[in-house]
Amino acid sequence: MALISPALPGGTHVADRNLRGIFLMTVAMGVFVLNDTFTKTVSDTLPTGQIIALRGAIATLIMLPIVMSTCGIAAVARSYSRPILIRNVSEIVAVILFLSALFRLPLANVTAILQTLPLAMTAAAAIFLGERVGWRRWTAACVGLAGILLIIRPGTDAFSWWYVSALISVIFITARDLATRMISAETPTVAVTFLTAAVVTGAGCLLGTTEVWVWPDIDALLRLGAAAVLVLLGYALLIETWRGVEVSAVAPFRYAVVLWAMLFGYLFLGEVPSGWTIMGSAIVVGAGLYTFHRERQRKTAAHSPAT
Repeated sequence: MALISPALPGGTHVADRNLRGIFLMTVAMGVFVLNDTFTKTVSDTLPTGQIIALRGAIATLIMLPIVMSTCGIAAVARSYSRPILIRNVSEIVAVILFLSALFRLPLANVTAILQTLPLAMTAAAAIFLGERVGWRRWTAACVGLAGILLIIRPGTDAFSWWYVSALISVIFITARDLATRMISAETPTVAVTFLTAAVVTGAGCLLGTTEVWVWPDIDALLRLGAAAVLVLLGYALLIETWRGVEVSAVAPFRYAVVLWAMLFGYLFLGEVPSGWTIMGSAIVVGAGLYTFHRERQRKTAAHSPAT
């Protein structure tokens, strides 16, 4: 892909590479939130299935020449496997559930709920992959859940059942990411991205059979086109983010997405986050950061020479 630059020279100091990675991670999170913002702005005029189909079709068309110039369509067909099938099914369900919640709830709230993903990955790794997870990380996961409860506030007038849709989407995003880990390293990234865009487009068309589609105006098409470009740009930035950096130094900055969501929600959607949302988001982010910290300590201990 043209957006992916060569790896940094070996002489570049690791601190400089980390700073570059932190910057790119922060920008990537803003790009993803801006994509969600553009998508949300057309939800008042277009049904969910049509939005998914149109955005996916534009992304697929953008990816097509990239695929043909790199690995070729035949390689895409050959790369299909059980992990990719699981990944694509999980992606379809996650997209439908997430967008259904996004279109009905404040952007910052839904974005904050998605930040339970590292905590969900911790639990999934312990349950399905047999990874050892200590009581501190389990405690962090429980604290993160408490933060989510502050955001959704079940039993109050602020509660909506669409929050449940957002929470379930996290389960399927976790399944998607676990399946991604099982994909062969020889499978081209562009092939996986192209397949994902194509199947999500098909799912949007299938969902659209239960809806009444409307003819989109130019403004809606431009917004969806911008959203599709932003999604692909976000993926490219994430690939660049991880080049030659220390994961433990860069990964925590993914939580910049919460600040971006609050900013864009206010600027473009007129959404002002409540005190409960800010407090709950801070707890979720804090729990996630502690999880990263414990993971770093665990890996450091594992690679330390025995004394």
